[in-house]
Amino acid sequence: MHVAVVMPARNEEQLISRAISSVPENVDCLIVVDDGSIDSTAEVANSSLNEWSSSRSAISQCISGKGEGVGAAIIHGINHLSGIVENPDEWCVVVMAGDGQMDPTDLPNLISKLDDVDHVKGNRFIHFSGVGNMPKIRRLASRTIGFLTSLATGWNWGDPQCGYTATKLSLLLSHPRLSEWKGYGYPNWWALCFSTSSEKVAEVPVRSVYADEKSGIQIPKFLPRVSLMLMKGTWARGWFWYVLGNGKRKASSIVRFLVVSLWFLGWGSFFCAINEPRILIITFTMFVLVRILDQREQRERTRFRRV
Repeated sequence: MHVAVVMPARNEEQLISRAISSVPENVDCLIVVDDGSIDSTAEVANSSLNEWSSSRSAISQCISGKGEGVGAAIIHGINHLSGIVENPDEWCVVVMAGDGQMDPTDLPNLISKLDDVDHVKGNRFIHFSGVGNMPKIRRLASRTIGFLTSLATGWNWGDPQCGYTATKLSLLLSHPRLSEWKGYGYPNWWALCFSTSSEKVAEVPVRSVYADEKSGIQIPKFLPRVSLMLMKGTWARGWFWYVLGNGKRKASSIVRFLVVSLWFLGWGSFFCAINEPRILIITFTMFVLVRILDQREQRERTRFRRV
């Protein structure tokens, strides 16, 4: 399988050259997406790409995004790639940030798992080096979003917010809804889309890298927005699977009845607990049972592996 790297970048003139030069030699195509930078990111990227590709037989291009956000920039790069390769089934796409936060030595481990699954995500929390250099507020936000994403997808994601991913190009092109989420939080949105159709996914350890870069994520705005997206995704998948009985594999009538009944009774007891807090014990129990049944159903439909 040929390997393409899509590298979104916005106002990264200080770091983009280092990020490009770090891309390994086994990469066959490197596409930098300049997402509306107001500095010299595009100029520096073009110069670095010429140097990167001069000693190897590889495609390298810097294209312009529309400044809509990192998620939109990545989709723009993927669509551009699909237009310049002959057979999408022979390609995979690795996302590496333009600020150098992805360790290139982890790339072979990511793409090697594509022999068994279709989408591989990095997990910084299970890497032997730990996440000691990750800011504490980012650590807390990642854990919170990880819990919510696991509930929304039926998988046990350990680090869904990590953007270091490797995905078969054919899978990306078969999910047009991926483009609907344009900013930060796109890894969670991808997980939602892939969970509804029960794609084969996995997590592998990757190193946590934090140095001179400055994150554009504003936690107070980001956390509520992504949490709302995940809540909507939970309801959408639940309705699609258990109420309508759709998906790659239909849930049994008993499972559908149990999940729907426990879900709505759980929410009913939650609102009743406003006047009687002790009822929250019933709410918690019902939602735990729903979670167990949903995880079991997702395992039946697909494979989730943390390697």
